[in-house]
Amino acid sequence: MSQSKMKKVILLGTTGSGKTTFLKNLIGLSKDNFADAEVPRRIKLEVDTDNTFSPVEEGMFDNSTTTISFNVKPVIFTLTKTNNFNYYPLKKNEIPFDEDDIDCVFPVLIIDTAGQERFSFIPEMSMKGIDGAFIFSDGSNIQSVERIAQYLEMVKEEQIRQNKKIPVMVFVNKKDLESKGIYVGKESVERWLTDPKITICETTNHDMESFLIHIRNFLSDIPGLPLKLQEILLKS
Repeated sequence: MSQSKMKKVILLGTTGSGKTTFLKNLIGLSKDNFADAEVPRRIKLEVDTDNTFSPVEEGMFDNSTTTISFNVKPVIFTLTKTNNFNYYPLKKNEIPFDEDDIDCVFPVLIIDTAGQERFSFIPEMSMKGIDGAFIFSDGSNIQSVERIAQYLEMVKEEQIRQNKKIPVMVFVNKKDLESKGIYVGKESVERWLTDPKITICETTNHDMESFLIHIRNFLSDIPGLPLKLQEILLKS
């Protein structure tokens, strides 16, 4: 596939918001064979720790991890002739789906960036030339939700720099914790963000469908997408 056909989509969000898990789910890789750098993030109840967030309930985060580098993975989303929306990790010289069943494709290069404040240079550096942005927030973490506005401003600055439209979608992640009463929902975020052009979705990494029903609309909003399959195949 010609890389010029791929659209660059960045994952922005605070540490622990679920960016890396989302990408792992997309490309079907486990921690053991995923090329990233992760460190455990444990909360000590009786000792002050150097954390960049304030969880609603500290015990919920004992097994959480945070990415301290960044991952770059190609993913191709497809729309079949029967209107089914799917995703596949893209490998060199390999088409992972039945070509005859595909109506159109959405090839993207996904950039997963660090969420810790001390690594803020990574998302800032990775913003150059993006075509779209997914902003993740930990819906059980007030500070994570409040950082959405900062990431939106970063995208706005890049949009001005490129002088082009850059679609944005906000994921209020960890909806699975709603039953525990510690989840900040979509309605609360909408009260803080007054821009009606920003799509806000409630998601959980335990259910990829909670992302996909929104991603399809997002990708269609990126100029130049979708493509016909013949447009991305390299001629022998």
